[in-house]
Amino acid sequence: MVDPLTGVFNRRAFFEKAAQEWPAATPSRTSAAVMFDVDHFKRINDVYGHDVGDQVLRAIGKEALGEQAVVGRLGGEEFAVLFDGANLAVAAERAERLRAKLAALSFETERGKISVTCSFGVAERQPGETVDRVLKRADAALYRAKNDGRNRVVAARPEDFAWGETRWSGLVRHDDRNAPAGRNQRPLSPAQSELLARWSDNVEAEMQTMSRSPNDGAGPLRASRAFVLDDEPQIAALVCKVLEACGLQSQQFTTCEPFLAEVKTAPPDLIVLDLALGQSDAVEVIHRLKAMRYHGKVLLISGRHETTLNEITQIGERHGLAMLPPLKKPFRPSDIKERLSTHVVAAAHSKDRDAESGERAPRKAPLQLLEAVRNNWLELWYQPKFDLKSFLICGAEGLVRARHPLLGIITPADLLPPAGDPNFQPLTRFVIERAMADWKQFAEQGLPLRLSVNAPVSVIHTPAFITLIRSALPRDPGFPGLIVEVTEDEVIGDSEWAREVANQLKLYNVALSIDDFGSGFASLSRLNELPFVEVKIDRSFVTGCATNELKHSLCQTVVDLAHRFGATACAEGVETVEELRALMAMGCDSAQGFLFAKPMPAGQLASALRSASPLAVRALLRAPAADDMRRAQSA
Repeated sequence: MVDPLTGVFNRRAFFEKAAQEWPAATPSRTSAAVMFDVDHFKRINDVYGHDVGDQVLRAIGKEALGEQAVVGRLGGEEFAVLFDGANLAVAAERAERLRAKLAALSFETERGKISVTCSFGVAERQPGETVDRVLKRADAALYRAKNDGRNRVVAARPEDFAWGETRWSGLVRHDDRNAPAGRNQRPLSPAQSELLARWSDNVEAEMQTMSRSPNDGAGPLRASRAFVLDDEPQIAALVCKVLEACGLQSQQFTTCEPFLAEVKTAPPDLIVLDLALGQSDAVEVIHRLKAMRYHGKVLLISGRHETTLNEITQIGERHGLAMLPPLKKPFRPSDIKERLSTHVVAAAHSKDRDAESGERAPRKAPLQLLEAVRNNWLELWYQPKFDLKSFLICGAEGLVRARHPLLGIITPADLLPPAGDPNFQPLTRFVIERAMADWKQFAEQGLPLRLSVNAPVSVIHTPAFITLIRSALPRDPGFPGLIVEVTEDEVIGDSEWAREVANQLKLYNVALSIDDFGSGFASLSRLNELPFVEVKIDRSFVTGCATNELKHSLCQTVVDLAHRFGATACAEGVETVEELRALMAMGCDSAQGFLFAKPMPAGQLASALRSASPLAVRALLRAPAADDMRRAQSA
């Protein structure tokens, strides 16, 4: 019911209270809604830290609770207030009083005192009007308050009734899916026309600046073709114009079927996709793209709340699509350029590195694990882990590969059998014995790394596993120990056994790490029972954590959770400098990913580590985001 940070109603409770306690408007009874949010809140988080951002939100919640009204936090820095018995003038006056109180607050930070401002939109409820509808009109007024300079209260106008159908407003719009197919587009309302004209002017002005700016070193974008699917043709054309300014050939679509037919015939490198598409929607398109095995990038755009954008982006990721951090309308051309430069180019470089290393794109190879074991085709490759405080190598993870005489290098996706398969027994024996033999070689070369390996619970559960550990571990007094990574869903399934075996492994200088944390939605109460030394943040959370607020919050939560349990946090799959900077700001302890190094055979690891230095990693942090992958390769 209650948002734990601010003390006001959470989103769900707010709408429940509105339905139960906010009476419908009548000629003799008036009520009004207010939407407001914090101006430049992202900059507050970025410059002063999330602790200060939380302090601001707590103070706003406390002041808002002083109003005799239903108050809710709808998400992020966005709040809503419902006033009973207040007409538009009274509600605007009360909103102005709250705005002034919030502007008068000050907050202590390490850089000195700061103050914040908020923008407000107010709408009076009309007879027969739903809660959603009046909030949309208040949201339209809030948007104008932002455009008019922020830190002000703006009242909704009569023509703002059309905002209930505006594709890019901040709340849920009218659903056209049941409308007859092939009908003509509804003409733009005055509010829509005003918004689109203002947005278009801003886009044109910024694109001229982009065209005059010197080359930032990013080079031509590797994604050369883009499709834009948006049922508003004016917006689709505007997005195409921005993409072409960024160096992409673009083509716009307003309906799904021609779009999907063209994707099937000539798949583009990038798809820009609106959430609501008249008789279809982004989720339906995601399912169709998955069925077509589309391998390009997907960028969601919408005027809906960022929570919805993030949730549907995660749906795309769960279906195996390469999703870019989404954009909320109206956005700036530089927002699109940043996503293309950072993420599309990074992915292209990642593919290049895979090709150079001889690794193949995932496909099911005609190779059984037992065949690879019997023919001695297995190898253990290593990906270094970097300490994010010292910028030194702090370990390496062993990753299995098979070198087939005809098929080349086979990755785990094409090699490993289903969980619980008995062939994991000989594979685990190979991995541990190979890792310990490689450790001796590394130590002789002056690199006594702490190695980590993956092992399934089905193997660890057997008495033979402890026997294997006893026989394989070196007796060298300089041996720093071995880390065994177990996936979250497996270890949580039997936490009592996991606690027992983890304590037993401690006797042999072997520690437990929880891998892919976050993917299995573990019970936090059970985590408290496990003596693990490391939590590895699942790469699905790490990818995009610099720009996606939900992913950023999830990563921060995992880091804080690990530290509370006395463990370290390691981020997997770090591919951009911006992700690295964000993780360092969170206090994450270590990281691995293509930004630092790809997995490599043991024979290459020693020379690669000797060439790696703290200066090289610091150079990454100084590099522009669009240039990070080129710098990463040289580092």
